[in-house]
Amino acid sequence: MAEQSLWYAENIDLENTLKTNSSAEAEFFARKVKFRKGEYIYLPEENSDTIYFIFSGKIKIGTYRDNEKEVITAMLQKGDVFGEVAIITDQKRKDFAQAAIDSEVSVFRQEDFKKLMSENATIGFLFMKIMSNRVMEMEDRLESLVFKDSKTRIIEFLLLSIHKSGQRVGYEYVLRNFITHQDIANLTSTSRQTVTMVLNDLRNENIIQFDRKRLLVRDLEKLKSLIDSLHKE
Repeated sequence: MAEQSLWYAENIDLENTLKTNSSAEAEFFARKVKFRKGEYIYLPEENSDTIYFIFSGKIKIGTYRDNEKEVITAMLQKGDVFGEVAIITDQKRKDFAQAAIDSEVSVFRQEDFKKLMSENATIGFLFMKIMSNRVMEMEDRLESLVFKDSKTRIIEFLLLSIHKSGQRVGYEYVLRNFITHQDIANLTSTSRQTVTMVLNDLRNENIIQFDRKRLLVRDLEKLKSLIDSLHKE
């Protein structure tokens, strides 16, 4: 599997890029907004006139099916960008963005970000990188849903989470402010019961430990080897 996330836009160095551009820093970083856990940043059918950059926290992106069941399409964190559809269309939003934990984001107006892209080739390149990553993510996720079983999808999600935001502590890796079993189920198109069963099995094998606020991977190599064995089945 590629080293990029199936469910996240690859973290881009937009923060440092903007900080090296004095006009961008003055114009765009002035409007920082804090959202409490559970608060919505935007909802379906709202205008697509802003784009967002995450300074801290986690933001959940998703949609609702006809039966009003929540479908999570991404779980984003510091360094990620969302709402980027505002740059390419004026259509109403089809998804929602919600703070999974207390979060802080910077809000860019559509016209200002377009101006910045036209004046700064680096920003334009980074935005194109975001869009190309989105396409690859959707292709990888579709392949995963079609060809891989639920256990494989869950374990791959853990590995991708470690790759993106895991903190190494000795020989172990910590994921802080880890998401709920239901959120993992929504992201991997499985049930909460299946997620709980897989995580409990991994804990019983002493591969991981977890509580409500964090997940600890005690044996990363063994976790990776499970993927290899599942692929051979």
